[in-house]
Amino acid sequence: MKSINAIQLLGAASVAVLLTGCFEEKMPEVNDINCQHENILKIEDKAMQQDFASKCLRRGNPRSGEFKASPEKDW
Repeated sequence: MKSINAIQLLGAASVAVLLTGCFEEKMPEVNDINCQHENILKIEDKAMQQDFASKCLRRGNPRSGEFKASPEKDW
Protein backbone atom coordinates (compact mmCIF):
# COMPACT_ATOMS: atom_id res chain seq x y z
CA MET A 1 0.00 0.00 0.00
CA LYS A 2 2.85 2.38 0.80
CA SER A 3 4.53 1.74 -2.54
CA ILE A 4 1.34 2.62 -4.44
CA ASN A 5 1.04 5.92 -2.54
CA ALA A 6 4.70 6.70 -3.18
CA ILE A 7 4.29 6.01 -6.91
CA GLN A 8 1.17 8.17 -7.07
CA LEU A 9 2.91 10.95 -5.18
CA LEU A 10 5.95 10.74 -7.45
CA GLY A 11 3.72 10.80 -10.54
CA ALA A 12 1.74 13.81 -9.30
CA ALA A 13 4.94 15.67 -8.41
CA SER A 14 6.39 14.93 -11.85
CA VAL A 15 3.29 16.26 -13.61
CA ALA A 16 3.30 19.38 -11.44
CA VAL A 17 6.97 20.07 -12.23
CA LEU A 18 6.41 19.58 -15.96
CA LEU A 19 3.37 21.87 -16.05
CA THR A 20 4.92 24.78 -14.15
CA GLY A 21 7.04 25.78 -17.15
CA CYS A 22 4.12 25.61 -19.58
CA PHE A 23 2.34 28.70 -18.36
CA GLU A 24 5.31 31.03 -17.88
CA GLU A 25 5.23 34.24 -19.85
CA LYS A 26 8.40 34.65 -21.90
CA MET A 27 10.09 37.98 -22.42
CA PRO A 28 9.53 39.22 -25.97
CA GLU A 29 12.40 39.99 -28.30
CA VAL A 30 13.84 43.49 -27.95
CA ASN A 31 13.11 45.23 -31.27
CA ASP A 32 11.45 48.40 -32.60
CA ILE A 33 7.92 46.99 -32.64
CA ASN A 34 8.00 45.31 -29.22
CA CYS A 35 9.64 48.35 -27.59
CA GLN A 36 6.70 50.64 -28.36
CA HIS A 37 4.99 51.87 -25.21
CA GLU A 38 1.65 50.17 -26.01
CA ASN A 39 3.36 46.81 -26.44
CA ILE A 40 5.38 47.15 -23.25
CA LEU A 41 2.16 47.75 -21.31
CA LYS A 42 0.75 44.45 -22.60
CA ILE A 43 3.26 42.48 -20.49
CA GLU A 44 1.32 41.40 -17.40
CA ASP A 45 4.23 40.48 -15.11
CA LYS A 46 5.38 43.84 -13.69
CA ALA A 47 8.94 42.72 -12.93
CA MET A 48 9.35 41.40 -16.46
CA GLN A 49 7.74 44.57 -17.83
CA GLN A 50 10.28 46.77 -16.03
CA ASP A 51 13.19 44.56 -17.08
CA PHE A 52 12.03 44.60 -20.70
CA ALA A 53 11.55 48.38 -20.70
CA SER A 54 15.05 48.76 -19.27
CA LYS A 55 16.48 46.60 -22.05
CA CYS A 56 14.56 48.62 -24.64
CA LEU A 57 16.07 51.85 -23.35
CA ARG A 58 19.59 50.45 -23.48
CA ARG A 59 19.38 48.69 -26.85
CA GLY A 60 20.45 51.65 -28.99
CA ASN A 61 23.87 52.06 -27.43
CA PRO A 62 26.10 49.03 -28.05
CA ARG A 63 28.54 50.27 -25.38
CA SER A 64 25.94 50.81 -22.68
CA GLY A 65 27.04 49.64 -19.30
CA GLU A 66 30.73 50.22 -19.93
CA PHE A 67 32.68 52.33 -17.50
CA LYS A 68 34.24 55.43 -18.97
CA ALA A 69 36.37 57.49 -16.62
CA SER A 70 35.90 61.24 -16.60
CA PRO A 71 38.86 63.42 -17.44
CA GLU A 72 40.74 64.63 -14.40
CA LYS A 73 40.12 68.22 -13.40
CA ASP A 74 42.55 70.50 -11.60
CA TRP A 75 40.62 72.99 -9.55
